[in-house]
Amino acid sequence: MKRRSLLLSILSIFLLLPYVNFAGSHEDGEKHEHTALEDEMDAMNKAWRKVRRQVADPSKNEDTVKLVMSMVKHAEASVELTPMRVEEVADADRDKWLKGYQKAMKENVKLLEQLAAALKKDNNEKASALVAKINDARKEGHKKYKPQDD
Repeated sequence: MKRRSLLLSILSIFLLLPYVNFAGSHEDGEKHEHTALEDEMDAMNKAWRKVRRQVADPSKNEDTVKLVMSMVKHAEASVELTPMRVEEVADADRDKWLKGYQKAMKENVKLLEQLAAALKKDNNEKASALVAKINDARKEGHKKYKPQDD
């Protein structure tokens, strides 16, 4: 009986192995190196998910402010980094496109600072409205500046 279980387990592993997507590889099997910008954005995204869940709860304002301030730090670092999608932009439009990206990130920093200020004043209603505004700006920025395959 033990042999049968072992054989079934091994067989199952071999049958499921082709369907496992290993970390660091894309669907087409190519390796993908993370850029500094992706690392900054990943850190912001991790904090953002928590912020959205707890912004309406005044008892979590102190923790939420810390999360928002970490997002500010990562957003400020992201301003000077170059998105991978820049390669898709024509050379003639590249400077304008990069300035647009930098402007959008600076606006994001301002909105995040406003969010932190609202939370520090325990104004969770205003903070919730800012979260919605930031989320809209985030979606718009990702449409313009994030590679389409991600």
